[in-house]
Amino acid sequence: MKLDSLPIEFSKIKDIKEANIVKSFGVTDISNEQFNLKGCQCRIVEFKNKKFLELKNREMKLGLEIDLKEDGSFNTIVNNYYYKLNVMKLFKRYLFNIEILKNIFEGNLFNITGKEINGTLSFENRIEVMKFDLLLQELQTLEKKHKEKVLCDGNRFYAIALLNLLEENSTINSWVNLKMKNGSDLIVGDIVNIERVHDLEGNEFDIKEKIELINPVDEKEFSEQGFIAYRKTCRITLEKVSKKK
Repeated sequence: MKLDSLPIEFSKIKDIKEANIVKSFGVTDISNEQFNLKGCQCRIVEFKNKKFLELKNREMKLGLEIDLKEDGSFNTIVNNYYYKLNVMKLFKRYLFNIEILKNIFEGNLFNITGKEINGTLSFENRIEVMKFDLLLQELQTLEKKHKEKVLCDGNRFYAIALLNLLEENSTINSWVNLKMKNGSDLIVGDIVNIERVHDLEGNEFDIKEKIELINPVDEKEFSEQGFIAYRKTCRITLEKVSKKK
């Protein structure tokens, strides 16, 4: 789902910085019955003959592909899009922006209001809705544990999820994909144990993750490329460790 590290961002467009500005509408608000986001810079930009309606402020950026008509009107196209959510010190505001993006990708109708543009916006992508639901779930758990300060650029979302699980589960049953190049000492019948330490900026300790495969290494998992295994059941245990100095 492309949830990796903070800040949260995703793009279906390559070379997104190489944009031509087609038209700028200045300061614009977007709103519906639930949300009102004021003070966005609204413009139409072009990437390699594809045009996008872009809404941007200091907190977030959203671009949706449009079909631009000769008379200046346009419709959104459910195809290409991009967005970025900057990490913010105001935690409630960060959640608010995620909820707005979720609401947009649910296909809800938004009003666009400005001096040079007035109309409605509708766009839908259910995968993004699932992603924002997961984000909200993890971040709301952080809020309950007063761990909002770990929302720092560069922190990995997986490590934040582990922080939420740390005090709730002594053991987690899951699965992993593994790939090791030729030259490792791994042989058929081995039980693989992996340890890795996650450093979370803004947190007072690091998290050690211990991954133990339930089943031994199988002969069919070896090839000319090395050892490759998919969906191997495993047991994960988490531990607080002191930060490296």
